[in-house]
Amino acid sequence: MDRITVSPEAILEPFSPEIAELVDRIRLLVRDTVPVLTETGYPGWRAVAFRHPVAGYVCGAFPSDDSVKFLFEQGVHLDDPAAILQGSTKQTRHVVLRPGKPLPSDALTALILEAVAFGEARRASRTSPNRK
Repeated sequence: MDRITVSPEAILEPFSPEIAELVDRIRLLVRDTVPVLTETGYPGWRAVAFRHPVAGYVCGAFPSDDSVKFLFEQGVHLDDPAAILQGSTKQTRHVVLRPGKPLPSDALTALILEAVAFGEARRASRTSPNRK
Protein backbone atom coordinates (compact mmCIF):
# COMPACT_ATOMS: atom_id res chain seq x y z
CA MET A 1 0.00 0.00 0.00
CA ASP A 2 1.37 3.41 -0.98
CA ARG A 3 1.48 6.20 1.55
CA ILE A 4 0.13 9.60 0.55
CA THR A 5 2.95 12.11 0.43
CA VAL A 6 3.05 15.89 0.18
CA SER A 7 5.72 18.57 0.22
CA PRO A 8 7.39 19.39 3.53
CA GLU A 9 5.96 22.90 3.13
CA ALA A 10 2.44 21.46 3.10
CA ILE A 11 3.15 19.72 6.41
CA LEU A 12 4.39 22.98 7.94
CA GLU A 13 1.56 25.18 6.64
CA PRO A 14 -0.75 24.84 9.68
CA PHE A 15 2.01 25.55 12.18
CA SER A 16 3.29 28.84 13.56
CA PRO A 17 6.18 30.57 11.80
CA GLU A 18 8.39 29.71 14.79
CA ILE A 19 7.67 25.98 14.50
CA ALA A 20 8.06 26.06 10.71
CA GLU A 21 11.40 27.87 11.08
CA LEU A 22 12.59 25.27 13.59
CA VAL A 23 11.72 22.42 11.21
CA ASP A 24 13.49 24.29 8.41
CA ARG A 25 16.62 24.48 10.59
CA ILE A 26 16.40 20.72 11.14
CA ARG A 27 15.94 20.16 7.39
CA LEU A 28 19.03 22.24 6.65
CA LEU A 29 21.07 20.38 9.27
CA VAL A 30 20.01 17.03 7.80
CA ARG A 31 20.85 18.14 4.23
CA ASP A 32 24.22 19.52 5.31
CA THR A 33 25.04 16.34 7.26
CA VAL A 34 23.98 13.71 4.69
CA PRO A 35 23.12 15.34 1.34
CA VAL A 36 21.73 12.11 -0.16
CA LEU A 37 18.89 11.97 2.37
CA THR A 38 15.59 12.83 0.72
CA GLU A 39 12.72 14.48 2.52
CA THR A 40 9.05 13.78 2.14
CA GLY A 41 5.98 15.10 3.91
CA TYR A 42 3.63 12.47 5.34
CA PRO A 43 0.27 14.03 6.25
CA GLY A 44 -0.87 10.92 8.13
CA TRP A 45 2.14 11.23 10.40
CA ARG A 46 2.11 15.07 10.28
CA ALA A 47 5.85 14.77 9.72
CA VAL A 48 8.75 15.46 7.41
CA ALA A 49 10.59 12.16 6.97
CA PHE A 50 14.18 11.67 5.85
CA ARG A 51 15.14 8.60 3.83
CA HIS A 52 18.50 7.26 2.73
CA PRO A 53 18.87 5.32 -0.55
CA VAL A 54 20.35 2.33 1.29
CA ALA A 55 19.43 2.77 4.97
CA GLY A 56 15.76 3.61 4.29
CA TYR A 57 13.79 5.74 6.74
CA VAL A 58 16.31 7.23 9.16
CA CYS A 59 14.65 10.10 11.00
CA GLY A 60 11.78 12.55 10.92
CA ALA A 61 10.66 15.93 12.21
CA PHE A 62 7.26 15.85 13.92
CA PRO A 63 6.00 19.39 14.57
CA SER A 64 3.41 20.22 17.21
CA ASP A 65 2.01 23.50 18.51
CA ASP A 66 4.91 24.25 20.86
CA SER A 67 7.80 21.93 19.90
CA VAL A 68 9.25 19.60 17.30
CA LYS A 69 10.12 15.99 18.00
CA PHE A 70 13.10 14.96 15.92
CA LEU A 71 12.69 11.19 15.86
CA PHE A 72 15.28 8.53 15.03
CA GLU A 73 13.69 5.34 13.70
CA GLN A 74 16.36 3.08 15.22
CA GLY A 75 17.18 5.42 18.09
CA VAL A 76 17.43 2.65 20.66
CA HIS A 77 20.63 1.51 18.90
CA LEU A 78 22.34 4.93 18.82
CA ASP A 79 25.06 6.17 21.14
CA ASP A 80 23.97 9.33 22.91
CA PRO A 81 26.93 10.86 24.75
CA ALA A 82 25.11 14.23 24.94
CA ALA A 83 22.15 12.47 26.62
CA ILE A 84 19.56 14.26 24.47
CA LEU A 85 17.52 11.27 23.28
CA GLN A 86 14.20 10.60 24.97
CA GLY A 87 11.67 7.79 24.77
CA SER A 88 11.17 4.27 26.00
CA THR A 89 9.79 2.33 23.03
CA LYS A 90 11.51 -0.80 21.74
CA GLN A 91 12.84 1.04 18.70
CA THR A 92 12.53 4.82 18.35
CA ARG A 93 14.04 7.69 20.29
CA HIS A 94 13.50 11.42 19.86
CA VAL A 95 14.84 14.83 20.78
CA VAL A 96 12.35 17.53 21.78
CA LEU A 97 13.29 20.87 20.23
CA ARG A 98 11.65 24.19 21.05
CA PRO A 99 11.58 27.51 19.20
CA GLY A 100 13.96 30.09 20.59
CA LYS A 101 16.24 27.45 22.12
CA PRO A 102 19.64 26.59 20.63
CA LEU A 103 19.72 23.60 18.30
CA PRO A 104 22.19 20.99 19.65
CA SER A 105 23.74 20.81 16.17
CA ASP A 106 26.87 18.83 17.02
CA ALA A 107 24.95 16.15 18.92
CA LEU A 108 22.25 15.94 16.24
CA THR A 109 24.85 15.70 13.48
CA ALA A 110 26.50 12.78 15.26
CA LEU A 111 23.14 11.05 15.72
CA ILE A 112 22.18 11.54 12.06
CA LEU A 113 25.50 10.09 10.86
CA GLU A 114 25.25 7.15 13.23
CA ALA A 115 21.61 6.49 12.28
CA VAL A 116 22.55 6.33 8.58
CA ALA A 117 25.53 4.04 9.30
CA PHE A 118 23.35 1.78 11.45
CA GLY A 119 20.67 1.59 8.74
CA GLU A 120 23.21 0.81 6.03
CA ALA A 121 24.81 -1.94 8.14
CA ARG A 122 21.42 -3.38 9.03
CA ARG A 123 20.34 -3.52 5.39
CA ALA A 124 23.68 -5.01 4.33
CA SER A 125 23.37 -7.78 6.92
CA ARG A 126 19.88 -8.62 5.62
CA THR A 127 21.08 -8.97 2.03
CA SER A 128 24.49 -10.55 2.64
CA PRO A 129 24.98 -13.83 0.70
CA ASN A 130 26.88 -15.17 3.74
CA ARG A 131 23.94 -14.54 6.05
CA LYS A 132 22.93 -17.66 7.94
